[in-house]
Amino acid sequence: MLSSQTRVVSTSHRSGQGITNESHQCVRNHLRFFNLWLQNPTNIGAVVPSGKNLGAAMAAEIDPAAPGAVIELGGGTGSITSALLLRGIAPQDLVVVEREPSLCKIMRTRFPHIHVICGDARELGQLLAVAGISQVKAIVSGLPLLSLSKDVERDILLQCFNALPPEGFMVQFTYVPRPPVGRSIAVGLNLKATRTAWVLDNFPPASVWVYRRGAVDPALKQIA
Repeated sequence: MLSSQTRVVSTSHRSGQGITNESHQCVRNHLRFFNLWLQNPTNIGAVVPSGKNLGAAMAAEIDPAAPGAVIELGGGTGSITSALLLRGIAPQDLVVVEREPSLCKIMRTRFPHIHVICGDARELGQLLAVAGISQVKAIVSGLPLLSLSKDVERDILLQCFNALPPEGFMVQFTYVPRPPVGRSIAVGLNLKATRTAWVLDNFPPASVWVYRRGAVDPALKQIA
């Protein structure tokens, strides 16, 4: 049963609008993404980039008016990036961290007014420090966490929540029915998960989850 906080997103697509230069570029980006998946399916995680409705469902969790930067991990070819901009996130407040150099090139060409960092999310704190970014309000992740090793997954999440303020949160999607962060890692880092949307017309169908720090037991605070 879905909680009252979970939205189900599914819309029909219109056809017959013609082929534009943007459409050609989209096809080329999809082919590039697919070739990268063939080379390294563990790191890429999907055969095609995230769909528009999945990007919109993730972006819906962000308040554009709140202060601080939005960090996107794993920008890919920019489907989630585009949704964040459509949501109203100012280009100067959006930072994309992408490890694959060819995808960084696509992102910089497609979004010349946002900050694209070509680097590893396991070094997020250092990357943000070098870029002079000190205030982060949210992290949006397109990384395939469940396909990574537990050590890598934990390192990335630790970096994320070290960069976030106490009230900050991380948005993550997954293609499997269970939460996208391993239970032992979530417990170890005191993270609480809420599924906020099902996106049925994504390929494959996906769900969106929000992770926040859990409340700290007052007794543990006294011991510390």
